[in-house]
Amino acid sequence: MAYLIDELKLEKIYLKSYHTFGRYKFNVDTFLDKPGISRHHAIIEYTNDNWLIRDVSTNGIWINDRKIDKNLPYQLSENDKIDFAAPGQNSFVVGSLNANCQYFVSQNNRKNVIEIENQMLLPNEEEPSHIVYYDALLNYWFLEDLNTSDRQALIDGGITSLFGEQWLFFCAGISTMTKHLEQQPAVKPLALSFAVSLDEEKTELSLHVEGLEFNLGSRSHHYLLLLLARTRIEDKQAGLDPESQGWVYREDLAKQLGVQMNHMNIMVHRARKQLSEACPDKAPEAGYIIETNNGQLRLNCQDVTILKGAQLETRMSL
Repeated sequence: MAYLIDELKLEKIYLKSYHTFGRYKFNVDTFLDKPGISRHHAIIEYTNDNWLIRDVSTNGIWINDRKIDKNLPYQLSENDKIDFAAPGQNSFVVGSLNANCQYFVSQNNRKNVIEIENQMLLPNEEEPSHIVYYDALLNYWFLEDLNTSDRQALIDGGITSLFGEQWLFFCAGISTMTKHLEQQPAVKPLALSFAVSLDEEKTELSLHVEGLEFNLGSRSHHYLLLLLARTRIEDKQAGLDPESQGWVYREDLAKQLGVQMNHMNIMVHRARKQLSEACPDKAPEAGYIIETNNGQLRLNCQDVTILKGAQLETRMSL
């Protein structure tokens, strides 16, 4: 995480990818109410893997006791000392410039920081209510409520409500989203092969892409994919049009699995993560093989083979 340390208050100032300083309280990220501070005094910005500071003030900025040129970017380094308006005054030290991490900072207590990993369950693995995950195709972080399936795009420096508190989210190393949130990327032709035991306690899965086979082993979320595959096949055999085939309400799928809604949503995310990571060079969009629409899910795959025991149960091909 990237932050400055206020030498007077001994507090950390966490940096957004575009962070402003000044005495214009409601229009800057860090408010500096000191003599000589301009309404807009400085900008610190993360660009091209570097943190740059720019003086936009009347009275200047000093880095390591040397005044920098106005309106020209100056590259920061860790342990640099920054003085706003006059040397030796309004002093900050660059504590860290690590942009390759994501974290929440509580608005109630700035010392309360949650460092974020992809597919992270919150508040803990045992009793999760939310999941935070990174969508590599949309190039965005999301926070999803596991009970309602509502999801929120997380923006660098944006505020979100979680556990009855307001939190700031920081992700300076992630660029802005390049695709519309409601648009699900197209999935190239994939094939799935299921091998389920006679008692349906174990489900193995293989993914086939461009003539290559990727063995994904046996996981509990494979049974969720199997149920979606069976629904898709049944609807096709019943003569439904392709756009109507395979849709299942989340509540109904949770009942079929015999789990609570939040557990089922965790299984969906784990399935997507495994599929996305199975062959990132060939099919990074494989996680989108699970489609969503208005509280419903379906398997976006029309090439499926299901073996039960040693016998062919059914097959659907393009």
